[in-house]
Amino acid sequence: MTVEHDDEDAARMRAIRKLRSRGLEVAIDALIDLASDKSAPANSRAAAASALARGNGLYGTTSNEPRKALHEMSAEELKREADEIERERREFLALMEAGAEGSVFE
Repeated sequence: MTVEHDDEDAARMRAIRKLRSRGLEVAIDALIDLASDKSAPANSRAAAASALARGNGLYGTTSNEPRKALHEMSAEELKREADEIERERREFLALMEAGAEGSVFE
């Protein structure tokens, strides 16, 4: 390994730690703010509230249990996982398409 490669790896690890700590906090704060904002579009508020409820394990049958690794899942479990990811993607896009006002990225 080269020094340059080590620097890139260290920078990547710092970025991942920041994303998983501060980034997660900012995202949750934005969802809470959006879900609480009476002037935000109703669909944006509903999507934010749904994301918060899901994050708290409300929709899961086994809340806060780690997911199986993909290679350990059956075909049916993989399909459910893919469906969940697609649903989350659509909800995220709905938040983004809500327009400049109420955007979680402002």
